[in-house]
Amino acid sequence: MTFLFICPHCQSQTEVEDEFSGRTGDCVVCGREITMPVFAGARRQGSRPTNRKRSAIWFVAAGLALLLIGAGLIAAIQVGSRTAKKIRTGRQRLSSIKNMEKIATALNAYATDHGVYPAPYTTDGTGRKLHSWRVTILPYLDEDALFSQIDKGVPWNEGENQQLSWQIPAVYRHPESSGWGAGTVYHLVTGAGTLFPSTGPMGPRQVTDGAAKTILLAEGQMNSMTESWMEPYDLDVASIGGLINAPSGNGLGGATEGGVCVATVDSRGYFLPDTTPPLTIQALISPAGGEPLPDDVLDEWASTER
Repeated sequence: MTFLFICPHCQSQTEVEDEFSGRTGDCVVCGREITMPVFAGARRQGSRPTNRKRSAIWFVAAGLALLLIGAGLIAAIQVGSRTAKKIRTGRQRLSSIKNMEKIATALNAYATDHGVYPAPYTTDGTGRKLHSWRVTILPYLDEDALFSQIDKGVPWNEGENQQLSWQIPAVYRHPESSGWGAGTVYHLVTGAGTLFPSTGPMGPRQVTDGAAKTILLAEGQMNSMTESWMEPYDLDVASIGGLINAPSGNGLGGATEGGVCVATVDSRGYFLPDTTPPLTIQALISPAGGEPLPDDVLDEWASTER
């Protein structure tokens, strides 16, 4: 709002904004000092407009400060969420790796007694598949009581065996799997050029590429999880193609976020990220391929996050 002001010295008339009410300054015409009266509009409003503007500025500043604080809190929550997720993922990897190291140790104990690893599955006289190697090594996992209850002469899903399949040993349960399921994601890699070709299983002594550079056990996709840990099912090397977390849903990975947990012939567990080159994966699967892998290949591409 503007008011008409007459200079007492030069009688010049000037329209003055109400924000100058009560202020002292120089006349814009004669340059002499003048004092503005307190305009009636300003008195009725009870405070000077400059205070209102100052209040508005403070209000805006306070709003900006709150926005900055809110943004900071959101950023802190996001960082905290990412950190918590990273810790949780690390624990899951480590838990799965520990399971696989126990399984690999049992497989090697079996090989020590029999000269070779167990066959991927047992069969009856007609060649019908009966049970997975996971059943065969139960005594080496201190699961003698469960092993003795299983009828080895009929398939895993017939008779009493079907009920016993729900008694899944803890070592076969992936940390991400449901608490009530009977399936597992821990598999052998079978097929030509692996430790488990169609001609029969090999043993540790036949691994010429080095026990520390040959995969014995690996995780498979969650969507290809066995119906039961007793089921004779494993990973076929022909479907892997050297890839981890392949879009097809077949092969290595899919159970642990970002890569795959594996155990080597020397019973050590590792986490291979899904950026591991396919040629490296193929070389690690082969027990006697003669691929020129460095001794620290798993230290370079893997992390157990111990």
